[in-house]
Amino acid sequence: MNPHLSRLTLAAVTTVALGLGAVACTGADTDPAPSKTAAGAATAAGTASGGGTGGAAGASPARSSAAPVPATTGGNQAASRCHTSELKADVQIQPDHPGSAMVMLVNKGTRSCTVFGYLGFGGLLADNSRLDVTTARVAQPGPPTQITLKPGTTAFSGLTWAPCDKSDTNCRVLSGLVVTPPDETTQLTATVLGTDGKTVPQLTVSATGLKTGTLQPSNQGVLLP
Repeated sequence: MNPHLSRLTLAAVTTVALGLGAVACTGADTDPAPSKTAAGAATAAGTASGGGTGGAAGASPARSSAAPVPATTGGNQAASRCHTSELKADVQIQPDHPGSAMVMLVNKGTRSCTVFGYLGFGGLLADNSRLDVTTARVAQPGPPTQITLKPGTTAFSGLTWAPCDKSDTNCRVLSGLVVTPPDETTQLTATVLGTDGKTVPQLTVSATGLKTGTLQPSNQGVLLP
C-alpha cells in the first residue's frame, strides 16, 4: 500500500470519529431538564394561590389569633354624655325676682349619662319659629363640674334676663325657650313655669339677652344675683 495514501485514510477516519463524538456530546447537553423559565412560572403560581408573602407556596395568609376588642363597653356607654332626646328642661321663675329663674335639666332616659358645662338658649315666637337670643355665661356658683345623671335625677343652673315693656321696639316677646344641652347640636323645648306652677305663656326679654351659670348637681347657690 502506498504509504502516503494510508496516512490520508487514517486522517479521514479520525476526522469522522471526532465529528461523531462532537455530535454525541451535543446530544447529551440537549437532554430535557427543568428550565429557569418553567421554575419561575411554578413559583409565581404558588405565590398567587397562597395569597401570602414569604410563606410556602400555597400557604394561607397569616391570621392574628388576638380576640377582637369591643368598640364600646357597657361601663363606657353608661358614662357617655347625655343626648338631647334623653333630657327635659323646666325653667322655674323665682318669686319676688323678676327676670330670674332656676333651670332644672332632668334625665328622662333609662341610662345614666353625664353633663358638663353650660346650657345654650334660644327663644320661641308665637308662630313657633325660633329666635336667636344672646346668652352670656358666668361661672356661678363655681366652675363647671362633670355631673352623672342617673335616670330621673336633675342638674341645675341659674338664668336671668332683663324684663321689658312689650311696646319697646327692642323688647323680645317670647312664647317659650329652647335649650341646647352641653356638646349637643339639637334643642329641646323647655317648660317655663310661673310662681304659681302654671305654664307661662309669654316672656319679655330685653335686647341684652340672657345670662346663665354652670350646671351643678345641687340647686344650692345656682340662682344668679
